[in-house]
Amino acid sequence: MSNLCQGCANKTPRGIFGACKKCSAVTQHVNWQLCDNCSTQLQQCKWCQGPLSGGGTVSPGTPVSGIRYVTARDADNGKKFGGMQVGEQIHIELDEDQYNGRQWAIKSTGIGLHPQHASTFTPDPTNWRMGTRMFVIDIRPSASGSTGTVELYEVSRYYYGGGGGQPVLHGKTWKIDVQVK
Repeated sequence: MSNLCQGCANKTPRGIFGACKKCSAVTQHVNWQLCDNCSTQLQQCKWCQGPLSGGGTVSPGTPVSGIRYVTARDADNGKKFGGMQVGEQIHIELDEDQYNGRQWAIKSTGIGLHPQHASTFTPDPTNWRMGTRMFVIDIRPSASGSTGTVELYEVSRYYYGGGGGQPVLHGKTWKIDVQVK
């Protein structure tokens, strides 16, 4: 068993050796969220934590705060997330290569899809300029009964208080649609 879902089976991992988010055991690649043992036990993809049987990359979870959320990743670009509810969150985790002087930023969100103020960059332990950037989107009451879009795009990277944040000409974009009950 490969312990990768259909969406992640053809991805090429970057870097070596990461840490399992469940048990902290060493993983073969920094991109992998789970070790082989935890992946098998949870029946979740070791890369995206989505279900192994369904081939999806959406992993529902409940953080310490008790708020239910789904996680959207690179492979979810263009997908629709249905059945979300007011009070839940969407966690967006995208790979970021800061060598190119770019970073992900929120371009727009639909009504009631409210981004929390700061994104976080988690560096690859073996290469601090490679890693993932995470955005947290709160679903507020004004989104009830509607479908909205969350769109991200590449902007020039900020350097220690200097310039940045300008859209990158011909840069990448990423978006999902969110249906709220």
